[in-house]
Amino acid sequence: MNRNNRRKTVKIPLGKETMELLKIHLSSSHILEGYIFPHLRDESEYDTTRMIVETMENVEIDKRYIFAFIKVGRLITTENKKYVPAEDRKAWKKAIKQYEQLIESGVLKPSDSLIPFIEASKTVINPKRSQTELEMLFDIRNFHYNIVEASRQRFINYDFPGAVFNAYKKVLNSVQEKSGNIKDDGISLVTKVFNPKKPILQTHLADLEGNNSIQEGIMHLFMGAVLSIRNIFAHKDVYLMDVDMALEYLSFASFLCKILEVMKRM
Repeated sequence: MNRNNRRKTVKIPLGKETMELLKIHLSSSHILEGYIFPHLRDESEYDTTRMIVETMENVEIDKRYIFAFIKVGRLITTENKKYVPAEDRKAWKKAIKQYEQLIESGVLKPSDSLIPFIEASKTVINPKRSQTELEMLFDIRNFHYNIVEASRQRFINYDFPGAVFNAYKKVLNSVQEKSGNIKDDGISLVTKVFNPKKPILQTHLADLEGNNSIQEGIMHLFMGAVLSIRNIFAHKDVYLMDVDMALEYLSFASFLCKILEVMKRM
């Protein structure tokens, strides 16, 4: 290779305070001044980032900066920002603002670890499954057509978190459309629409049973979907690589769509 064509290495300073904090925890095991020790080369990108984030949390670095580090993939300080591309500096500021919004909205607490955000919402390639196999695994489930429309493409492109989020977003959109309630969303929507005492949408089994237990059960199914799945995938980045787990999430969303399809508007 022509020496003139070789890329020049630029040393980016982190600042004395930052380096001292990191040296305490990294010098004996992981990363020191940009040098990757041999045993770390066998670690995945996720594991490496996790170790760094754990270290930053242990030395109590500002959570805003840890969150931005996860999102941008680099640590930007006063000392090194002049070496960082404008695009990354913009992304860094955006990530800090996003973290502050999560705190203000109550979705995150200042004490919450940021480990779940690592690698989240990124396309994760799973080498064990080809796209052809993912297509087959998805299609054989015979999902409700709403789930196929909302999630199939993302699923076969390895975006499992995106597929799950789109599925549950579609479920709630369908509840709004069928009930005519387009003002409410989430818990307020499903508790009003499926309220066993005054339902907007009612199961046909309610009349056969002669009580409200089935209607109440359906309301709780949709409430669980909102609280434990939709809200998690909407408000927190989720690291999801397990194909089978993603399919289970999608199966439940499909089940809810099929329940909704046979309910009658009161």
